[in-house]
Parts: sequence; C-alpha cells; structure tokens
Amino acid sequence: MIERIVDTNGVKIQFYESVNQSREAIVFLHPQGSSSKVWRNVDDHFSDYQVILMDLRGQGHSDRPESGYDIETYCSDILAVLDASEIVKAHFVGNSLGGDIATAFAAMYPDRVISLTNIDSGMIDYIGVDGERQISKVEVLEEFRNREIKSFATKEEILQYVESIFPKEIWTTYFEEWFKFVSIYEIENGQVSYQIPVRINTQIMAMVCDLHYKDLYRQITCPILFLPAEKEDHLHTKLAYIEEASKYTQTRLKIIPGSKHLMVLDQLNEVYREIYDFVNSVSL
Repeated sequence: MIERIVDTNGVKIQFYESVNQSREAIVFLHPQGSSSKVWRNVDDHFSDYQVILMDLRGQGHSDRPESGYDIETYCSDILAVLDASEIVKAHFVGNSLGGDIATAFAAMYPDRVISLTNIDSGMIDYIGVDGERQISKVEVLEEFRNREIKSFATKEEILQYVESIFPKEIWTTYFEEWFKFVSIYEIENGQVSYQIPVRINTQIMAMVCDLHYKDLYRQITCPILFLPAEKEDHLHTKLAYIEEASKYTQTRLKIIPGSKHLMVLDQLNEVYREIYDFVNSVSL
C-alpha cells in the first residue's frame, strides 16, 4: 500500500492506496475510534481491485482539528481522497461510523458510488422512536460532554487497564483486537488516552444524531449489501430499515452467524468473502 496525504481546507487526511488499478476502487471506512489499520490483509482478498483505506478526520493518522466533524465535511474529505487518486466512482465499505458516513455519502453523491456495503451500520437511527436510544440529542451531547476521559502514560498501560476491567470470560479476541487498532490521543501532561477527546466526540455524536437513514435511502441509487450483526440489539428494527431501503434500490442481506457490531475484529475473513462476492456481482 502507498501512504498518501491529501490536504482539504488545511486539514491533512491520511489514506493508503494499493498499487493495483486493474479494476474499480473500493474505499474502506473504519469504525469510530479506530483507524484504517483495522482492515488488515485487505490486499490479499481484493488484489484485483484498487483499494483505498482512509483515516477519518480526528482519528488514525489524519489531522484532529477543532471543528469539521459534520457530515458535509466528512463527505468533502472523501471527495478530496477520490479526486487525489483520480477516482470517478468507487465501491464503499464501512463498519459502524464508517458505514454511517458512507451511507450519507452515497445519498449526497450518488454519481460517485458504484455500491455500498454497510457492516452493522447505516441501518438504524441513533435516536428517535425506533432508534437505538430513546433519548434526545440534547441528552446525548450532555452525556458525552460529561464523560470521564482516563489518561495513561503509555499505550501498554491502556491495554493492561482495559484487560483488567473485563471479566476473563468476556476478554476475548474481539476486545483484544479492538485495542490493537484503537486511535491514541495525546492529552495534557504527556499522558495518552484511547478515548476520543470531548471536543471531537461531541461533534461526531451531534452528526450521528442528525442522520436519518430512511430519508437517505430515498436518495441512494447504488446496490447495497447489508451485514447486520446477529448478536446485537435491535436486529428486528434493522431488518425493517433494510426492507425500507429495498423500496428504492437493489439490496442484499446477509447475517453472519455469531456476528457482533465490530465484526471486522473477529470475523474479518467472512466479512471480506461477502463483500468480494457482492462487489463482483455489481462491478462495472
């Protein structure tokens, strides 16, 4: 992979690009709080595609400005990456926040998207009558403003801490993998944290609260692969949202047995297989 940086309005966005350009591009967007490194061994599975791995602003090795965590700016960052690589249209894959943003991008810029894969993302509103949480946006932001940020001297100390607070029967590959790829933030006095700073996280959550997927589906024209997690709450609601999306565009649904929200952590090979089959079926 070639390491690249694009400057968008003074903010540097880090992304990685495969040298192969024989077929269309596939853009992978990571979950909130991690980085593009979560997509490990992606070249082995998509060697015949042009792969783009992008660190979302505020995470990974991209800049962490004071502002710009609204959906319009996130989509503008994606456009800058596509243009820097001279990509007219691409397949998009996202997990969690990455899929939420990819869904909005597909709605706002349908002419730049060939297909969309949502890995337990983009299929249920965060708040609202049938949302994940039955609270208001004001309450969400207040909660995140008051969230305690724990500090540590090193990343190794972070791993020791989080491993100690999980019961041994819960501390599995799933959680262990997450802390290999989590973004690390420098805070005061030379300390570091695995938690996104309040100034950034409240803006991200404000954006998430404002995303309404049933409205976005009406604007999406590309085929969508939905991979809802079997082991998470609200599966019934997610399936209803997927049914809504099928009114407007071609959809495919696959529930991977035993899957959790961040299935890229412990079922990545299965996820890659589903994505590859889907992308091949709708490839230009």
